[in-house]
Amino acid sequence: MTRIKRLLAATTVLLMLATPAFAQYQPWPTPLPAAPAWGDYDTGHVWRDATWWWDSQPDWVKQHHPEWWGDLDDEHLWHPAGWWWDSQPDWVRAHHPEWWGDFYQGHWYPATWWYQYQPQWAREHHPEWWGDVDQGVWYPAGWWWQFRRDWVLQNHPEWWGDDWNGIWYPAPWWWQFQPDWVLQHYPDWWGDYYEGVWYAAPWWYQYHPDWVRQHHPDWWGEFDDQHYWRPAGWWWQYHPDWVRQNHSDWWGAFDGRKVWRPAGWWCQNSPDWVRQNHPDWWGAFDDNKVWRPASWWWETKPDWTRENHPNWWGDFDDKHAWHTDSWWHDHDAGWASQHHPEWQGDYDDKHVWHDLHWWAEKNPTWALQHHPEWTDAMRESVTRQHGEQQQALQRQHDVQLQELERNRVQQQQEADRNRDAQMQELQRKNDAEAQALERQHLQEVQQHEKAAPEQASETKENGQWQQVEDSHTRQAAELLQRHQEETQALVRKHAADQQAAQRQHFAQQQVLQRQHSQQMQSFEQQHAQQMQAFARPGGGGGAHGHR
Repeated sequence: MTRIKRLLAATTVLLMLATPAFAQYQPWPTPLPAAPAWGDYDTGHVWRDATWWWDSQPDWVKQHHPEWWGDLDDEHLWHPAGWWWDSQPDWVRAHHPEWWGDFYQGHWYPATWWYQYQPQWAREHHPEWWGDVDQGVWYPAGWWWQFRRDWVLQNHPEWWGDDWNGIWYPAPWWWQFQPDWVLQHYPDWWGDYYEGVWYAAPWWYQYHPDWVRQHHPDWWGEFDDQHYWRPAGWWWQYHPDWVRQNHSDWWGAFDGRKVWRPAGWWCQNSPDWVRQNHPDWWGAFDDNKVWRPASWWWETKPDWTRENHPNWWGDFDDKHAWHTDSWWHDHDAGWASQHHPEWQGDYDDKHVWHDLHWWAEKNPTWALQHHPEWTDAMRESVTRQHGEQQQALQRQHDVQLQELERNRVQQQQEADRNRDAQMQELQRKNDAEAQALERQHLQEVQQHEKAAPEQASETKENGQWQQVEDSHTRQAAELLQRHQEETQALVRKHAADQQAAQRQHFAQQQVLQRQHSQQMQSFEQQHAQQMQAFARPGGGGGAHGHR
């Protein structure tokens, strides 16, 4: 039975449903169809069930039918998800909440079955069962990511998830079993638990929009024309002009794989890049190591924000949505000037307004020449940012070390599993050879016993019987010695591999440390140059803006 490390206490609640609850939905077929029998034809056109495929060709199953959910029991026998839900439901809730399905009249049926016979009920009661129909058959999100990736990216990028040991798992599984990994790699998998079940942001915006606005204004997104909530990454991908016009404060950028990442991801993984390119992505990490934008802090902890980040200039609109000073100047410059004269700034050569904090980071020389009255405020802003950026770089280094250690542990576990499997295979091979040797010896004994008494007596007198026994003893000893040598060789190889892995891990640690040191040195040099610029007398110029 698979055991997942770092299991959290959170569990999912599966509803036990009675027949009357379905009265409002489409009629049931008669007789009631059986649950799907997962299986396929082999190369000899013989139909094999999923158990046979998982036992004999697991890699083929992972590639062609990731929706055939199941696992191995303590006797190393594979059983489908329905068997586990019927016999060990608590184990499933703890280890495989991604095996979507529910009970009807005491029997568990997978999501595929529900979407075939009661699709409306499935959509209303289990919106967390991500999936869609292909050629009349409903497949879960993992199947779509495997075979229709481009379609998913265009239509449902909010089906968040990733691969683990060759199998795709949805975001609820990751949040339950690998929350630290999610925070590091996918902080934009927005969602939360409701009655023990994790739901993604689209569900929350659909059924609890007020709660979201109050607790998670950082879940950026909006409803499309079909009233389906799409996350900011989808809007930036397919409607970037609309975002620039309506939600320019959905901060983020596309990474090297052309995947849109929110500001929190960039601040976690590339704080130096953020400092150089987007110093106006205001935000900070909360106590749970989750990066929250300034809008979240002003909404949930305004007193803390005033005390620690008074440079996050902005205000709430008539819908109680917080926007930055640059947003206000872009949408209602008159209102911003009237209500917040302390928001000092100017326009760049693209006629985009930026406050003095942005100018202090991006172009302090120009700012000092044209706005010498900003000198003290910019010096204070740069000093404040310097401390925050030091912490960001150190956090990035700590996260990299944690990820390196996590990979080392995973590799060690995989190596141990491979060693155990090789030992078991070697033991099975030795047992088979020993049994074959014993059968051969037994046949020889039986043949001699069946021989005529005179022939048996003659065989003993000639010493042939003793030769047979000596040969058997010698072969058994050689077999045992060969097995011991093979076992010792396997142990030596495993020990050598471990030492090589340790050396590689140590070398990677040193590389990370050198990179961090170089990064900090460069950062301090840049900060020193900034402070020198503020120490020099201003270059003159009036208070009019850069046009």
